[in-house]
Amino acid sequence: MPITVSNQINLSSNSATIKNNSYNSVMIFKLLAMKKEKNILYNQVSLIHAQIPVSYYTINENNNKFVLSTASYTLTNGNYNATSFKTMFLNLLGSSFSMTLDVNTGKYTLSKTGGFTILSSSCYKILGLEKNKTYVVSSSLTFPYPCNFLGINRIKIKSGCFKTNNLDSNSNGHTDLLATIPVNVSQYSLINYINYVGFRNIIHNEDINMIDITITDEEDNIINFNGVDVYLTLQID
Repeated sequence: MPITVSNQINLSSNSATIKNNSYNSVMIFKLLAMKKEKNILYNQVSLIHAQIPVSYYTINENNNKFVLSTASYTLTNGNYNATSFKTMFLNLLGSSFSMTLDVNTGKYTLSKTGGFTILSSSCYKILGLEKNKTYVVSSSLTFPYPCNFLGINRIKIKSGCFKTNNLDSNSNGHTDLLATIPVNVSQYSLINYINYVGFRNIIHNEDINMIDITITDEEDNIINFNGVDVYLTLQID
């Protein structure tokens, strides 16, 4: 009768070789995680729990560009609500622009005497604009969608060394995804993830003496944890 042997691997960003400095989201661990043996039928790997700080910003390197036909603006990284964002945004654009927020619809209206043209901007979701669309505005524009300050909704934990067969619609096929963690806490809190369903990835029995971990948002953008450490516990069966 087969016997299952389990080992846990505790990983911390403060003991990793970090590939993206204070982002703490691309990590290498030199550990003998698995050894190929002829009497092992197969292995399973799972993320059994994780402690992930919500220390990343709503406005960050991935969504902080607003582009007009006349100039490009870099938004100030940080956490905002609709009111505080409007103040920061208008300070960048200058006194020739005005902006209002409809509290019933959550939509911004941006105005400027003489008009303006908005080009494709990475902050389109924040503002409530369509992706990759140009807006030619004569004087004012009410953005088509509500502003969005929800930030990251799901966190992806990835590892190329384990070669999982999980599917991801964002990449149109197989990925190196170990687990997806919902963000269900507020800014500056701690996500305490536990694998209650006991999900495991079946992987080939082979030598693994290095573990790579990459942490991204739901759109596969690398997350910047701003120097705060991340903790993961893997289990190999």
